[in-house]
Amino acid sequence: MISKSCKYAIRATVFIASKARENIKVSIKEIAEEIEAPVAFTGKILQTLNKNKIVTSLKGPYGGFYCDEIQLDSPIIEVVRTIDGMGVFTDCIFGLHQCSDSHPCPMHFQYAKNRDEIYHSFKNTTIRSLADNLSTGIAFLKNPK
Repeated sequence: MISKSCKYAIRATVFIASKARENIKVSIKEIAEEIEAPVAFTGKILQTLNKNKIVTSLKGPYGGFYCDEIQLDSPIIEVVRTIDGMGVFTDCIFGLHQCSDSHPCPMHFQYAKNRDEIYHSFKNTTIRSLADNLSTGIAFLKNPK
């Protein structure tokens, strides 16, 4: 399962990327508000994303977070790899160390199929495509009020 940190990281990345078309850099406070996360927690997530080149930050009065063209074309799985690691796509749902087709946990076959579908979806979906869905209004990052 994807962690809460990873969910926030994906939401933050998509929000930042949605501003790329307009060349807008966004602050930690704006990002935290948009993804409905605590500012300090958002800051830690953004540090990790910046360090791993998922997003870029610029300091100073005209600074903020943004995505360049290469970052926009990265698959969303890079965010998952950076925050949670790839174990989310390989680990046993029951937490067994020796779970496999030959030694399955009770949910192995059902979960493995869904996990593989999610992996391929994340691998084949770019940050740009999710940002475009947000920018055009067909997708949302906030819960309805």
